[in-house]
Amino acid sequence: MCRRCGNCCTRFGVCVTPFDIVRIAGETGLKPEDFLDIVPDFENRERTEPAILIDGAKYLLVLKRKRNEICIFYSETRNGCSIYASRPMLCRTYPFFVRNKKLVNVQSRACIECWQPCSPEKERYILDFKQYEQNISKYKKIAEQWNMKGGGSFKEFLRFISKSK
Repeated sequence: MCRRCGNCCTRFGVCVTPFDIVRIAGETGLKPEDFLDIVPDFENRERTEPAILIDGAKYLLVLKRKRNEICIFYSETRNGCSIYASRPMLCRTYPFFVRNKKLVNVQSRACIECWQPCSPEKERYILDFKQYEQNISKYKKIAEQWNMKGGGSFKEFLRFISKSK
């Protein structure tokens, strides 16, 4: 079972999709530019989110970070996510992926130890992971369209995805 240590929220960037953005903006009332950022793409990533061209370079779309690299939505007083119900699909599925219809633990850099969820929670992870894969597949097509046109600024990308969902 997850120990809710917060390592995944306080040590690493959280990649998001346009579908996460809509959900988070709808739940919080924030504008995407209030909670989104970009970071340079890098090799050997754990996940397959697409890189986007911003001002000629490849970037990943992520949630903003507070001081000390902590996720903008991580609540230190509650030791958890302040937008738990609308959190990104990556957060809903971490540290797992599905292989041959079975939940598999990623060799995570964040989790203190490998763990497996209990039965009802396990089914939720599997369903969420399927949704995550569908969202990533759709996002890859959106990113491909953006990149094929040569990219643009971050603000232009946010306008582009708001029309693409």
